[in-house]
Amino acid sequence: MNIQSINNNYNVSMYGAKPSGNGPKKFWNKIKQKALDTLPNKTFKESEKNVSKWEQLNSQISEPAKNRAIMGGAAILTQPAIDYYNHRVDDETRTVSRNRTIAKIVAGTLVGIMVRGLVHKGVVKMTDINGITKRSKLLLPKDFIEKMKDNETLLKNYRSAISTCSAIGIMSLFTNILLDAPLTMYFTNKLNKFSKVSEPERKEAMRA
Repeated sequence: MNIQSINNNYNVSMYGAKPSGNGPKKFWNKIKQKALDTLPNKTFKESEKNVSKWEQLNSQISEPAKNRAIMGGAAILTQPAIDYYNHRVDDETRTVSRNRTIAKIVAGTLVGIMVRGLVHKGVVKMTDINGITKRSKLLLPKDFIEKMKDNETLLKNYRSAISTCSAIGIMSLFTNILLDAPLTMYFTNKLNKFSKVSEPERKEAMRA
């Protein structure tokens, strides 16, 4: 998300449109145009303060670790409810399914934040335009170094893209098996005990 220069004016005009169509369609378009014509012209101005706030917000949420936290938060608010209100299965199965979904989201989010955060720190150290060692510029594309010196947004987006792709690769090959699966099982068992799910039902639902 790129924010344009400050004090931009955005003119929104409701006038001048010519209704098109024939018969009933043309008549309906005229009614809609009359309704739009009752609205006054408006000019919206973005102040320097507002643009600065948007730039700060963009900088924060575009970081890989924080972006993963936002996705995890959105998932925890929606997915468990979908499982729990699936009335095609009995109450205990719904409870176990909900608990397993929560466990997956929590485990995946925690591991994702950790991996993406560590990878991003490493990428930042290896994309230091002002660095003096070979390692500090290891991941910088030589053809774009000069452009990145003059464009902080380009450098930031490049770092985010490299970090996210690298983290996804690491998680797919290693952490999904080594960390996600054990954590998911651990959290699921804890939630099932808290929900007082019977042992047979718990095992049956976990195999599903």
